[in-house]
Amino acid sequence: MTRNGTDQRRITDLSTPTPEAIKYRNTQFLRDPEHPYETGLDDDPERLRRKIWNVRNGDLRRLFRQFPVQEPLPRQCAHWVHAVVGKHFFPDANHRTAIATLRRLMRHNDIYPPAWPVDRLRTARKESHTIRGEVDPIRLDTLYRRDRLHDRWYEFFTAVDLTTD
Repeated sequence: MTRNGTDQRRITDLSTPTPEAIKYRNTQFLRDPEHPYETGLDDDPERLRRKIWNVRNGDLRRLFRQFPVQEPLPRQCAHWVHAVVGKHFFPDANHRTAIATLRRLMRHNDIYPPAWPVDRLRTARKESHTIRGEVDPIRLDTLYRRDRLHDRWYEFFTAVDLTTD
């Protein structure tokens, strides 16, 4: 077992979540009154819902097809968040969607992450927002590149426990 509890486990089965499941998860954030969906515009919920569901399934499938299954788990986690947050598939809640779908993907691969410290997650998210505006735009062909955005999330995932036994 390594320092952050990852041993040799990796995410190798990407049969879940599906593109529709990712869209559904983001739609659930749109409907969550506890955590507002903020686009900076005065969009009505139905229009936002349409924008979420208009994201091309093929674009989301690239998340699965290009996923680096050979990388160590902390690197995989950083790559996933980098891809979802960096590409910014949805009008809002990309960070929440990335974390929620990552946790589901981990569980599907028999990796059971504990609750991550909320304060560390908030700090990482805040810094991620800033960095995202400073790095070159993430495109479908650069979903899993290593840049400052990836490095910020890699730092987070190497500092927290990724699995429970």
